Amino acid sequence: MRYSYHNTLLAVSLGLLASCTSIRQHGPIGFWSRNRFHPTDDKRHGPWQEYFDAAGQHRANAGRYRHGLPAGRWQYFAPSGELEREERFSQRQPGLVAIRYYHPSGTVAKQGQARYNISDTNVRFFWFGEWKCYDTAGQPLPSEFYRNGRKTATLVTNAAGDSITWLTR
Repeated sequence: MRYSYHNTLLAVSLGLLASCTSIRQHGPIGFWSRNRFHPTDDKRHGPWQEYFDAAGQHRANAGRYRHGLPAGRWQYFAPSGELEREERFSQRQPGLVAIRYYHPSGTVAKQGQARYNISDTNVRFFWFGEWKCYDTAGQPLPSEFYRNGRKTATLVTNAAGDSITWLTR
């Protein structure tokens, strides 16, 4: 057999690269890649999934990052595999999130809006506006109202069908 210098150099180079575990893999970013970092700003970018276990059998969440910030639809799962909540990040209004929580049976438990305020020193997350609530059968419950993350009121309907607002402080 005849070996060339280039084949030997290539084999040694591949062996050295394979033994290095501290090199961060950047590779191409596309619809097929997962859990990658953007090559220019070194922030999470593209499809992202995290798991409860090291084997990758029990998914904890799935979504997409755009230059380090969550984008589009995210799903969060319980360790048992049931969907706990979905978040939809607004593309037009940065920081605005529509959230939907689910009962273990899969029906909607609560839905409303939240906001992320991100600065150099901290991240603030809070609910605001009307949050619609549902029981396990999917029937509506009294809505809750939030301002800056604090519950301000609950909308209750009496037997006659009139809406009564209960203020909470």
